[in-house]
Amino acid sequence: MPVMPADRAQGLCEAVFQRLGLSERETADCTRAIMFATLRGLDSHGFVSILPGIASSVKRGQTQPNAEIVTLKESPVTASYKGNRAAGPVIASHAMRAAIDRAREHGVGVVTAVHCAHFGAASAYAAMALPESMFGLVMCNAGPHVAPYGGAGRLHGTNPIAYAAPGREMPIVLDVATSMVAAGQLAKAARRGQSIPHGWAVDEHGQSTTDPAAGLKGALLPFGGHKGYGIAVLVDLLTGALSGSTLGLTVQQGNPDPEVGGQAFFFLAIDPGYFSGRETFAERVDQLIGDAKSIKPAKGFSEVLLPGELEWREEQKRQRDGIPMYDGDWTSLRASLEAAGLPTELIDRYAPDA
Repeated sequence: MPVMPADRAQGLCEAVFQRLGLSERETADCTRAIMFATLRGLDSHGFVSILPGIASSVKRGQTQPNAEIVTLKESPVTASYKGNRAAGPVIASHAMRAAIDRAREHGVGVVTAVHCAHFGAASAYAAMALPESMFGLVMCNAGPHVAPYGGAGRLHGTNPIAYAAPGREMPIVLDVATSMVAAGQLAKAARRGQSIPHGWAVDEHGQSTTDPAAGLKGALLPFGGHKGYGIAVLVDLLTGALSGSTLGLTVQQGNPDPEVGGQAFFFLAIDPGYFSGRETFAERVDQLIGDAKSIKPAKGFSEVLLPGELEWREEQKRQRDGIPMYDGDWTSLRASLEAAGLPTELIDRYAPDA
């Protein structure tokens, strides 16, 4: 299988964004978010999908380099922004930095953003709190792709939720869609000619399907039945409702109008120093990790893992050994970037190893 060295993947992202005219800060924000997902094995939100997605959006004029992020409201502990055609990772990074700044000054920072482009993996922004020894929580709503519990048609988006808690040895990081899987997982399966398990999606007639293409035309299902559905509603409440933006059936993720289309985001940063103390919080995180590791594994399992631990290990592995390029991934990425107007010679300069 071809392998892409991590520094080459990062170089491709930076070269593409610079060619598209993004500023140094925008390039850094987009590259960091994409590489975070790529290295942790979140391939549906990595550079194979998000990089050409942003490039294509810039070509269409839906995303604009050097766009001015609009401040709607601000207070010592809160803020609300409007994307205003900024790339998704740009507005999300800006908003999470604002939440962290407020938490540093007041213990808590809460920020929303409206009419935003897709930001990739939510955990990329929750994890921005980790170097500050803070806890981060991030959510976003999305265009309707998921059926409510008991329903056969779409109601809301995959509505992901992510958190990151700092430990002394490793962080605990959760990043999950409130659907059984993200829509990108179906797109990835379709691209690779793979089937999907029953229970992931239903077709246009509300019937369970193993065909990812049929699932993309139908609806995804919530994880855990009514539980995932309830958390998806929570995400819509804290993103679309709290910010006064769109939610549920009214989210127009692909609408290029910056006053109507896009998604709503929610960011929370908490500084444990204003509560038990940063060191105490990290000690408790480590205690929880140790307690989990002390539990005897169930039959069929070799160990008990913490949320995000597999991804944390994968990050170390991919940093060392490179990023596996599955069948069709490089071909798809190359074709998508060419269609977005990127020169073939620039793309091939970063081709994976055979």
